[in-house]
Amino acid sequence: MGNQFQLSQEEMDRLMQTAGQKMGTDPQKLRAQLSQGDLSGIMQQLSPNQQAQLNHFLNNPAAIQQMMENPKVQQLLKSLMGK
Repeated sequence: MGNQFQLSQEEMDRLMQTAGQKMGTDPQKLRAQLSQGDLSGIMQQLSPNQQAQLNHFLNNPAAIQQMMENPKVQQLLKSLMGK
């Protein structure tokens, strides 16, 4: 799997800011939860169907890697970060 998608610290900060705004939560709190592997705050905002889909996805590392290598996903992340 050749194309490793890496975010700089600045890009990660912008992504957390955008995600925090969309979710109505503090970006630093969101970052802390994600760093600790605590998805409860995110999961509470999802429908039961979305929760099931996210759990299935998170339990499949190959699917995550494949998604991150997808050019459309990379473009979406860049646009969310203002690039």
